[in-house]
Parts: sequence; structure tokens; C-alpha cells
Amino acid sequence: MLMSFGIFLQAVVSGLANGAIYALIAVGLTLVFGVMRIINFAHGEFLMIAMYAGYFSWALLGIDPLLSILIVTPALMLAGVLLYGSLVRFALNVPEINQMAVTLGLSLLLQHLALVLFTGDNMLVTQPRSTAGIVMGPVVVQINQLIACGASLTLLGLLYLFMKRTDFGLVMRAVSQSRDGAALSGIDIASVYKWAMAVGVGTLGVTGPLLVSILYANPHVGALFTLKAFVIVIVGGLGSFGGALLGAMVVGLAESIAGAWFSASAAAAVPFAILILILLVRPEGLMFRVSR
Repeated sequence: MLMSFGIFLQAVVSGLANGAIYALIAVGLTLVFGVMRIINFAHGEFLMIAMYAGYFSWALLGIDPLLSILIVTPALMLAGVLLYGSLVRFALNVPEINQMAVTLGLSLLLQHLALVLFTGDNMLVTQPRSTAGIVMGPVVVQINQLIACGASLTLLGLLYLFMKRTDFGLVMRAVSQSRDGAALSGIDIASVYKWAMAVGVGTLGVTGPLLVSILYANPHVGALFTLKAFVIVIVGGLGSFGGALLGAMVVGLAESIAGAWFSASAAAAVPFAILILILLVRPEGLMFRVSR
């Protein structure tokens, strides 16, 4: 089946916009892994919580999702601190399979709590701009998608500057390269881990309220994005900030083009096909960073 140039261009633009959103979700996961060497399988469930928070802020209090970011982000950062203090710090020195079991168990717990509290209903923020779009020739970009993409790219840029230009960002990088060396130099490793988890989970406080204007919130949406984020960080290279961005763009573009060319079912399968290909051809990821 041939695809017209207009449809292809629409797929590329949508794929890049989705990729920017995916990147912000994945960068929190790769930040936590890069610093702490633990994979948080409950990452998507915190995104789900942020989406519900954005939805109920709008539905009950009339707060625009853009403004609710100012409330949800600090709350998610606090959740990250509590997650580290209550679970993760105890799991750091146990075998990796036990670490996976802890975060996977938390993921299932949060899913079932959401099902009890909110049922399985789909929830979506609907506003006048929800159906508005910008027409550029054959391409139509939804306003909400454009806002989410712009916010994601802005925060990604700020996170990059934070990691590269600030003292605490440099400390995080030092810990990610050599925990023992950082400890010998007097760095408080526990404090770095705590704040890495706060930032990693806190990024979802931006993504969630923006995403619930585009995609339904339900108890299972988090698992979907955990899988996508996991694929992205594997494709880009575990612990690599740039790799997360590159992997997100690859996945976003491939999904969108496959959906336009074939079907939505094909689009859903594409990330996992990419994962298999990367594991066979370049298992270290596209932008592998040497670990400690």
C-alpha cells in the first residue's frame, strides 16, 4: 500500500511530537538507572497518578492542566523522595532480581489501587483547545499536542543544563560514573540517590497533566508507558540522556509511520520489534555509555 506525501509528512510530524513526549517520560527512568543502577518498573504508574491528578484538578477545581503542573510536579517529587526512603534504599544492596520484584510489585499495587479508587473508566480533559489545531499545508498539529511537545522539549533542555552546568548535576554524574569514588571524595551518596529519584519521578508531574489532555487516563495506562520507556532506554542505551532522546524519536517516528501505513495494531507492535532488532544488532544501545 502506497502512502501519499501528505500522509507521510503528517506521520513524521506526529511521530516527532510523540517522540518528544516519550523522551520526557523515558529520561526520568534513565536518570534513575544511570545514577542508582535500578530499574523502576513502577515508573509508568507514577505517570498514571500524575494524569489522574491533572484530570481531577480540572474536573473538580477547574484548574487548567498547564497550571496544575505547578501543583502536581512538587507532589510527584515528594512521592519520589518517599519512594526512595520507604522502598528503594532497602533494595539497592539486594540482588537485581529482588530489585525488579520490589518495583514490579509496587507497579501492580498502584494499578489495583487505581482500579479500586477510580474504576476502569477512561478519563480525559476536554477543553475548547482539545479539538483545535494548526493547519500547515497537508499537516494538522493539535494545539494540546503542540503544547505538550513544547513543554517536553523545554524541560528536557533544562534537565540537560541541570546535569551539565550545575554543581549538583555534576555530583549526580560523578555518582553515576563511580559510586565508590564519589563516596571517597565525601559526596553524600544517599542524598544524591534521594534527589535523583525525586527528579526522575518529578518529571512525570509535567508530562501527566499535559498527556491527559491527549490520552485517556485509566489504571492500565501506566503499564503501557513503562514498557515504551523501557524500550526507549534500551534502544538509546541504559543511563544515556542523549540516548533516551534519540530512542524516543526513533520509537515515535516508527510508531506513527507504521500506524499511517498499516494500522494502529501495527503501530503498537513496532516498539517491541525495534527492541528485538536493537538487542540482536547493537545490544548496548545506539548511544552506549561506558558504565562504572
